[in-house]
Amino acid sequence: MIEPNQAWTIADAVDLYEVQRWGKDYFSVGENGHLFVHPDRRRDRGIDLKELVDRLQLRGLDLPILLRFNGVLKDRMREINDCFSKAILDHGYKGKYSCVYPIKVNQQREVVEKIIEYGRPYGFGLEAGSKPELMAVVAMTSPETPIVCNGFKDDEFCEMTMLGQKLGRTIIPVIEKYTELELCLKYAEKVGVRPNIGMRVKLASRGSGRWQSSGGYRSKFGLTVAEVLQALKELESRGMSDCFKLLHFHLGSQITNIRQVKGAVNEAVRVYVDLSKRGAGLTYLDVGGGLGVDYDGSQTNFESSMNYTLQEYANDIIYHAQTVCDEAGVPHPNIISESGRAIAAYHSVLVFGTLGVTRQGNVSNIPKEIPDEFEQPLHDLMMTCRDVNTRNVLETYHDAQQALDMAMSLFSTGYLPLEQRVLAENLYFAIAYKIQRLIPELEYIPDELQSLDRLLSDTYFCNFSLFQSMPDSWAIKQLFPVMPIHRLEEQPTRHGVLSDITCDSDGKIDCFIDRRDVKRTLRLHEFDGSTYVMGAFLIGAYQE
Repeated sequence: MIEPNQAWTIADAVDLYEVQRWGKDYFSVGENGHLFVHPDRRRDRGIDLKELVDRLQLRGLDLPILLRFNGVLKDRMREINDCFSKAILDHGYKGKYSCVYPIKVNQQREVVEKIIEYGRPYGFGLEAGSKPELMAVVAMTSPETPIVCNGFKDDEFCEMTMLGQKLGRTIIPVIEKYTELELCLKYAEKVGVRPNIGMRVKLASRGSGRWQSSGGYRSKFGLTVAEVLQALKELESRGMSDCFKLLHFHLGSQITNIRQVKGAVNEAVRVYVDLSKRGAGLTYLDVGGGLGVDYDGSQTNFESSMNYTLQEYANDIIYHAQTVCDEAGVPHPNIISESGRAIAAYHSVLVFGTLGVTRQGNVSNIPKEIPDEFEQPLHDLMMTCRDVNTRNVLETYHDAQQALDMAMSLFSTGYLPLEQRVLAENLYFAIAYKIQRLIPELEYIPDELQSLDRLLSDTYFCNFSLFQSMPDSWAIKQLFPVMPIHRLEEQPTRHGVLSDITCDSDGKIDCFIDRRDVKRTLRLHEFDGSTYVMGAFLIGAYQE
């Protein structure tokens, strides 16, 4: 419990929930205490999230509701294109840039259709990693839309790509293992097409963050440099070295440190220019995915953040590609990136209601005196509860723990009645709450007391399923911004964790974003049984 502060302002809410840091101007807090969404990042045009939810409920929709803001998708694609266009212009780069969206990031039809629509003016395309994805992509796109095919490829997959090329589609299958080359050449001959082929190379460079194992020598997919050279020789022997059009590498999703990007691009371009000099018909360098999302707003190389901007990312790729190619006298490649997370993450918001709250201990009915016949630990707890002050918080915390342990020991051996056990627990929590309120007055907070917020946190039961709506929060402890979408003009006085309505004990959120560390509780408002709606943000990528 936090003592209310009469001076609480909207700016305090923005700072507490880090809205400006992770929101990237897509989100703000209005003067009415509601959270606003700005799809085009213009502050004079916003959508009141609470009013939107109220209107949807009047139309018969019940919480939880997954909201998509297509304008955010459009703005993200524009920004990615603008950053690379600026880098190309500033450096005098001779190649072009295109982004291909991997539909596995968010495969919902309405999302992919909007990405195709918004990306068409920029020459953006799609990436497919399986046969079903390829069929979906081909059915949705026009002939000029670039399609890159990654992943494991069997006979049917390779035949589909060659048939697509025969029909005039801009499809490039990327060879991930050496045996796929023979399959692609086999079906190219069968359908009568001179194929365009890409190859994924395993670099020595590795990414950073949770998915760094996607790169390096031990990565699951890709050819070693030796295998790439062998593949080029195989193409040369057939008079088809000009069919080798694209070189691809992938460091892994959510690269947190820009140094890994610089090193990998430099290494990949060195491979590119050497292959070009050996006769490969290369015109594309696919730098893969990895462009991060700053989920916690800390702008660091923490797993849920990134220590670079989108413009810096574009500048480094263009600079290293240009520098190495100019040194070698090789034409600048057209750059392709597979930046799905950076496109899709911001556009989805999950809103959900609160059903109830449970708290630790019942401290409202503590008696003023303890009957003489009650066991000694209860007298000790009462005395400790009366004597808590800023000079003895750590000592009283230790005393309370010892007295509670003694009471539990007496209960376990049958010497403490159930009513006295309940009173002992309530006294212990009353002491802990008093200490918690005194902590802000301390110059130094002992380590043992830093976990009090977590110990005393309320559990807010919310009507959503973590496993359905935010599976990465459960599976890999991915952090997502979570906060109330209204009442932000009021000071939140409770520390809480969130529990979903599934019957699985893992269905809870007890890790929250912070600019310096991971918080184990979230500041929330007192729940009085009326409507209290929260939102989970940046969940548009890999959560459906």
